[in-house]
Amino acid sequence: MELRNLLTYSKVCEAMSFSKAADQLGYAQSTVTTQIAQLEEELGVKLFDRNGKRIRLNAKGQELLLYANQLLALVSETKANVSDTKTPRGSLRIGVIESVGTFFLPDILEDYLTNFPEVHVQVLTATTREIMEMLRQNKIDLMLTLDEQVYDPDWTCAWSRKEDIVFLCAPEHAFAGRADLPLAELLQENMLLTERQCNYRHSFEHICDGYQMRPRSSLEIGCTNTILQFTEHNLGVTFLPRLTVQASLQAKRLANFSVKEVSIQMLIQLIYRKSIWCTPAMKAFIEKIRNTHKNMEA
Repeated sequence: MELRNLLTYSKVCEAMSFSKAADQLGYAQSTVTTQIAQLEEELGVKLFDRNGKRIRLNAKGQELLLYANQLLALVSETKANVSDTKTPRGSLRIGVIESVGTFFLPDILEDYLTNFPEVHVQVLTATTREIMEMLRQNKIDLMLTLDEQVYDPDWTCAWSRKEDIVFLCAPEHAFAGRADLPLAELLQENMLLTERQCNYRHSFEHICDGYQMRPRSSLEIGCTNTILQFTEHNLGVTFLPRLTVQASLQAKRLANFSVKEVSIQMLIQLIYRKSIWCTPAMKAFIEKIRNTHKNMEA
């Protein structure tokens, strides 16, 4: 089995396109088609389900992709160790949700890039489901998300931290500083909500469903910074991860309060795939996060 065929196969699976894989590899599309055909002939199975020009991995294709990525990772690791090139360099692709990317990453990345200038970092922002799919398709190296504990047999959680979801309002709002506010009273206020795919919004709505309650009125906003601005201007009340609101609370631009029936806690999780080689750039980033937050907690 030719390694170059496995590399081509991995690229096709990543792009879900023969032509895009050919462009990335600098091949003619006919070369990519031939290499995939050679793999299928050698294994005696079809690897893709084809519908016109569109392709989709079938069960055998997914099984081969796992082995292909493991073999390619081993080749990369061998080259790095034997040639003694353990200095972090090359690319590092990080998939994050918007709130974590905006409020969690900047200081860490500033320090990381200062120490490892040969690493080119690409930050991709998407919903949790989207970055999970990116990780499975090898479109990112690390996933940094805010969720309940996630699990996949091919995933390794390199670091995690508990994160409280807090209720917020303008300092002049009647809820400011209140403890154990009844849920029914909260839901009479205009609520500024994150997008529907948001995990902590889902948890909040699940709690409300348990009491057979719904917000009287709400405004859905996809950007955390916009929610903060609207809340500061007393356009409604909201709930967000504590990491996103620390500066606003310290500056007294916002006030927090607690709700009697609601307590939500999520995990910030840094995850990569077991079947790929954890490169020096990835290891350095993982250690940077671990050490940064160990020092903060000390």
